[in-house]
Amino acid sequence: MEYFDKLFDGIDKSLKEEFMTVKELQEKDFQGHKDEFAEVFWNVYMTICEGISEDSPVEQRLLIRLGLIDPRYLSKDDLESIKETFSKQDSDVFYYVDEWLIAVKSGKIAPSTFEDVIQDTHVQRTFDITWIEKEYERKIFERAIEEDKLKDLTKGVQSKGPYSKAVYVIFDEIVKSVGNLRRMDNEIKSLFETLQNAKEQNQSLRNNALKTDKNKDSISTESQVVRQMIRKVIGKLGNQYPALISNYMKDVSKVLSKKVLSSMFEEFKYIDPTTLNRNIRGANVYMPPYIVLVPGYGEVGFCWEPVEGTNIYGRGRLVVPIFSKKGNEPFFQAFGEYRWKIDKELSFGRWMEEGLTGEYYQYLEKNDYKGSPIDAFVKDYVMWVTKESSGIQKLDKEVRNIFWRYMPFDDSIKEKLSKVSYIYQQLWEKDLRKRKSKEK
Repeated sequence: MEYFDKLFDGIDKSLKEEFMTVKELQEKDFQGHKDEFAEVFWNVYMTICEGISEDSPVEQRLLIRLGLIDPRYLSKDDLESIKETFSKQDSDVFYYVDEWLIAVKSGKIAPSTFEDVIQDTHVQRTFDITWIEKEYERKIFERAIEEDKLKDLTKGVQSKGPYSKAVYVIFDEIVKSVGNLRRMDNEIKSLFETLQNAKEQNQSLRNNALKTDKNKDSISTESQVVRQMIRKVIGKLGNQYPALISNYMKDVSKVLSKKVLSSMFEEFKYIDPTTLNRNIRGANVYMPPYIVLVPGYGEVGFCWEPVEGTNIYGRGRLVVPIFSKKGNEPFFQAFGEYRWKIDKELSFGRWMEEGLTGEYYQYLEKNDYKGSPIDAFVKDYVMWVTKESSGIQKLDKEVRNIFWRYMPFDDSIKEKLSKVSYIYQQLWEKDLRKRKSKEK
């Protein structure tokens, strides 16, 4: 069959023969040979992962991306429900597994750190500085706009006699504008120095890699990391059968394709903007984590790494199942775990005393909570971004106050909430009073 000729292109013939034999046995007796088929499936999957490239046949890419081993295993309706995962949609946030592996192999993205497969965790890695560069250019542009504003203001300072009240108003605006320029320039200087240091570090590491070829082992482990990612989104008690078939698609409540998640992400930017920003030497930088979409009948979304290796300027990476048994929840779970881990990472050992994690941890201590703090936080976080953001009160008052301070919604959402309930109205009015006092 032509489909399997393309699927096994470049693969050892003995592996193909073994796979086709076990596949045929499974089709005759599914329960009797299900585990045997799963084992040979993973042998094929990992082999294809090792050789995946932009030129790989689409059959291989869809196997890696979706677990699609035979289109005949899916009903017409199920094929229709997943068809938008077939198309190419460029994104520098969302990656299907085949795209992710290709990006790592090409050097665009650093390999993931995973202690079970990467023994030398002290090896320094290059990191993606794209988002810092974008933010640097954006701040340069904003400063240019402020410069033009200042020039226009100074034109208004013209008088043949004593200055009028209107001119003094312009003076106040000029002082504000100069203050803005100072602040902007400080941020630009910080980002410029960070970029220069990062470029020098990356170049040095690339040179060393060319000499010693140390990157090779790290890149080859990424497919093993992906295997662990898939296991984790499924969960210990989940359905571990790896191939995509209609028998199990009935348990899937939502297909989280790149298109679906990109749309959710645009809304999420307003719900929790602070989680997508990183403070780098005093400059606020928009730096969303990478989000890897993996196959498997998944129940859980999670944070694999809050930063790239040990580099606090590197982007984190989250994992979300494409075939979700819990609707949109894994997407928000992943961001909840990410927010906890990134705040903990950047607290430098003071996560139980300071900031978001500190106040939340103290709240749990006060209420004699016995479980894992991160599990409690993720659960409350999902309520915060899915319920409280819509005005549905689900959180304890103290938790709501902590989240409102450290993970504030966009002002447009806050204002809307203030008209829904007196609770949100009080919080919003308190924010407005703080802003006014700062302006004085």
